[in-house]
Amino acid sequence: MGITHQLISDVGVNYDSLAKLLASKMWRQADEETRALMLKISRRVDAGWLREEDFASFPCSDLDTIDYLWTYYSSTRFGFTVQSRIWDNTQQDYIKFSNAVGWRPKGNWQRYPQLQFNLQAPTGHLPAAPFYKTGDDIAIGWAATLAPKLIQCLEESF
Repeated sequence: MGITHQLISDVGVNYDSLAKLLASKMWRQADEETRALMLKISRRVDAGWLREEDFASFPCSDLDTIDYLWTYYSSTRFGFTVQSRIWDNTQQDYIKFSNAVGWRPKGNWQRYPQLQFNLQAPTGHLPAAPFYKTGDDIAIGWAATLAPKLIQCLEESF
């Protein structure tokens, strides 16, 4: 069975490459493509990372499309809505959240190359690249950036 969801973009982004990478279970490449797409949408390619205000103005249709592709191809193991549920389940505590998704196992922050790019990774482990600064490899605050936008987008869809 194929994708049943329209791959909508408010800014004209083509999601075919991301869909192909995810369909092929090429998780790291898909994660890096996700970062590239999100930077392009936010006009932050040169900066290499997203700020809180970039997430705040991120188009809901594009966020929904990226999330749909991740949740669909990972059978709901990965994706932003999966991460959002974990965020709520960890009482919106960034340390607890990072531990739960495997970005901080045993109290040690993982650099980007140390992450697990397979289905044995903890639930919600990916996508991670949008939350890592290029060249720095250290995760930035997921909670302060994406969680409020997901809530806003969900409220707008009802």
